[in-house]
Amino acid sequence: MQHLLRKQIITGALLLCISFVSIAQRSEVYQPFHDELPYYLGMSIGVNNSYLNFNRNVEFFNPAIGAVNNINFLNNPALNLGLVGTVRLSTHTLLRLNPTVLITGSKNVYTYKEGSSSDIKTMNASSAILNIPLAFKIESDRYNAFHFTNMMRHYIFIGGKIDYDLLGSNKAVIISNSGSVSNRIPYNNTLKGLDYGYEMGLGVSFYLQYATISPEVKFSYGLRNLNNGDALLSSIKDITGNFVYFTIHIEN
Repeated sequence: MQHLLRKQIITGALLLCISFVSIAQRSEVYQPFHDELPYYLGMSIGVNNSYLNFNRNVEFFNPAIGAVNNINFLNNPALNLGLVGTVRLSTHTLLRLNPTVLITGSKNVYTYKEGSSSDIKTMNASSAILNIPLAFKIESDRYNAFHFTNMMRHYIFIGGKIDYDLLGSNKAVIISNSGSVSNRIPYNNTLKGLDYGYEMGLGVSFYLQYATISPEVKFSYGLRNLNNGDALLSSIKDITGNFVYFTIHIEN
C-alpha cells in the first residue's frame, strides 16, 4: 500500500514540476528589447494579384468605329520577393521601405473585340515589376496570445509607391482565336512601364525567439494613366493598375 502511495506521490510531483516548467516557458517574453531598436531589417515573400481598370471614351460605345469596343481585364497572380528596412520614428510609428520584385513572366493582360467583329482577342505581354513602396506603419502595444506573454501586435500602414516594369519595353503578342486556328501576332506593348500610386494595408506580428513573423494584406492602387496612346486603344481614355498582396515579412 505504501509502495502504491509512493508511486502516486512521485508521479504527482513530476506532473507538478512539468506544469511549473511549462508555465515558466509560457511566461517568457521573446525579444523583449525589440521595441527599443532604432531600425531593423528583414526579407519578404508572398503572392499578389493584379488587374486593370479601364475608363472608356464616348467612341467606345460606337461599334461602327474600328477601335476596341469590348474590353475586359484578366487577373494575373504572381510571386513577390523583397527586402524590408524599418526605422522607428516613435513608440508606435515607424517608416518602412520594402523594395520588391514581382515575378509574373508572360501573362494575358486583357481580352477585347474590335469594331463589329465577334472575334475575342487576347493581349499577352511579359512583365517583371520592381515595386518600391514607402509607408508609415502604426502598430499597437504587444499583447498576450496563445498562452505566451507579449507575443503579438497588430498594425496598419499607408504610403506611396513607384512601380517600374523591367520588361515594359518588350514587344507584346496578340492572340487571335478565329475558328479552330490560334494565331500569335507580334504587337507593340500598349501599356506604359512606369506607374506610381498609393498603398494601404494591415497585418499582425508574431514575436518568436529568434525572428519576427508578420503576415499582412496590402491593397495597391495606381494613379498614372498606363495607356501609351496606341491606336488600338484609342477608345480607352485611362488605364490604371491595381494589386492585392498577401505577404509574409521575416525580420530580425
